[in-house]
Amino acid sequence: MSLKKATPKAVFEACEQLELQDRAWNRDDVRLNIGGGSFSVIDPLIQAWRKLQPVREVAPSVSTDLLIQVATMLELQISDYVGEVELRDKEREAALLELNETVSDNLQRLESELTEQLALSQQANHDLEAECSRVEYELAEKTQSLLAVEFKLQVSEEAAASLNQRLKEQQAFYESSLQQQKQAQQDDSARALELHQQQMNQLKMESQQQLSLQKTELNDAAQLSENRLMRLLDQGRNELKELQRSSTEKLEVLSREQQADKQLVNKQNHEIKSLGAALQQSQLDASQLTAQHETQLALMNSDKLSMQQQLTEQATEKGGLESLANSIKQLQDQMAKDQISKAQLSKD
Repeated sequence: MSLKKATPKAVFEACEQLELQDRAWNRDDVRLNIGGGSFSVIDPLIQAWRKLQPVREVAPSVSTDLLIQVATMLELQISDYVGEVELRDKEREAALLELNETVSDNLQRLESELTEQLALSQQANHDLEAECSRVEYELAEKTQSLLAVEFKLQVSEEAAASLNQRLKEQQAFYESSLQQQKQAQQDDSARALELHQQQMNQLKMESQQQLSLQKTELNDAAQLSENRLMRLLDQGRNELKELQRSSTEKLEVLSREQQADKQLVNKQNHEIKSLGAALQQSQLDASQLTAQHETQLALMNSDKLSMQQQLTEQATEKGGLESLANSIKQLQDQMAKDQISKAQLSKD
């Protein structure tokens, strides 16, 4: 339950909120803010958030999606890390339980064997004590019955002394065996406890080494993510600079084209004004020429009428036919020339 609460997104948001409060804070404040979580998960996320702060200061416009992707990558890595840690903890607990069961079984077996040996020793001692009592009783009877017989008494005393010596030796042997068994039991227990302590220390050392290695791997992964993020930021800056440079070049080209277009428009306006003035002048000249031609045409018509009158008069006269024909021809030629000049003026 606590591992699900300590997600990268929740830890990052808690760090942001605590940072806005403008006071010192630590991992306990983060854990209280998110409502739980393991410090083995929260600490790497706080370190990752602190490493991402220089990126925020250098490039405040970094999109939140990119940070969420980084946070998601961290969450996946931490989830894998937590899963591995839980699996190894379970394996370690299983190994410790198996070792404890083995040690407990060995201790119980040794205890039962020693108990059996002690019971046998106690039974043998009891038998020896009973035998000793019986022998003493027999010696007493023999002493009472053979007071008169010195030899038998001496033999009985020697037998009793020998038996007592043998009993003492057997008793000392059994006591020594019992002491050795107790010492062996204590030595076995001490060796088992020492072996258990060594195994516990070795497992603890291996666990610490694995945790240190996993922490190093997590830091390397965070450093790799930070380097990848910085490369993406540099690439974005380079692309932005290239876009600004190309935009500036396009703006300069457009400005030059606009300036050229303005110059061309001014030139065309000037030419249009010139052509308009020339057209007005041409229209004025044409109107003047038309007026002149109309005047000349009126004069020519009047001349024609006069000449026709003259021709009529000459026709009425019977003489001068050749001169009349020449005059008519000259008049036709003059009219043709006037029409040609008029057509040329109309074209101009």
